Amino acid sequence: MPSKSDHSLDPLARRLRTLVQESPELKDTAQLYEVILPILRDADLHTGDVSLTQEQVREKMDLGQPLLHGLNIELDIDAVRELMLRLVRAIEGLGTRNLPRILRLPWKQSSALSDTAMRRIGNAIEKDRLDLSVLLPHLAANDHGPIEEAARSLGLDPGLVTLLAQNALKPALRALRVQVASLAKDIAWNKCECYICGFTATLGELQENGQSLHLRCGQCGADWRFRRMRCPGCGNEDHRMRRYLYAEGQSDRMRAEVCDACRGYLKVIAAFTPTSPEMLPVEDLATLHLDHIAQERGYRRMGSM
Repeated sequence: MPSKSDHSLDPLARRLRTLVQESPELKDTAQLYEVILPILRDADLHTGDVSLTQEQVREKMDLGQPLLHGLNIELDIDAVRELMLRLVRAIEGLGTRNLPRILRLPWKQSSALSDTAMRRIGNAIEKDRLDLSVLLPHLAANDHGPIEEAARSLGLDPGLVTLLAQNALKPALRALRVQVASLAKDIAWNKCECYICGFTATLGELQENGQSLHLRCGQCGADWRFRRMRCPGCGNEDHRMRRYLYAEGQSDRMRAEVCDACRGYLKVIAAFTPTSPEMLPVEDLATLHLDHIAQERGYRRMGSM
């Protein structure tokens, strides 16, 4: 990584480098994040306005429907395409030797990548062989099927194409979340899937002095309060089937909360104040060891079941 004083570093870079000092095995992934996360944070995708009344918001949430689902969302397809290309170029600039390991999500193994996989995806995007105007609205509604099928038909890695497109959508979804979240602030939402975009919560946070549990969406950055004794995955409230897994000396800072009813787990960190949306992937990476601890015991990350 480039050498800079700690005081002059971007906050994302500073947190990532601290993480590498604590866990050197994360160096390659942290280097990738240091390049791409500022690109996503600073992108402006010119999203259109969302027309939702508070009554419509309450009706959708009472029915268990994420607020953005079913809406005609205005996306600047050219801006998303350009952002995908920027991500491809940034990743290519780091070299592809370690990509299979770096781009493996903690709860799902990516396909094997060849040295030319990223370049082929970039070429397909540049030549408009992926019809993003059709595919992105499906992905924004958490429907991966169409983009994975389109990638396979072009001989591209479907997991990698989906991962790139999901990341390229994040700035738009975060902007849309800012528009509508205030309309839902007093409405209860008892699901692990985000009430804004429908993606599964990335992390739980114990916020404030009362340590109330909030779930956080890594896709749009949403934050919603959740009942402490309820399993986010299956709704189980039997405390005898709920327990914590953690590394030695970390139980008060980070842990995996597991449910023996559904065999799912959620990683929970002590945050006190909400983690910024752009920092959520970093905190997810910082708790990667909890994924290993839980998965070794036969639990699966909620949302991957």
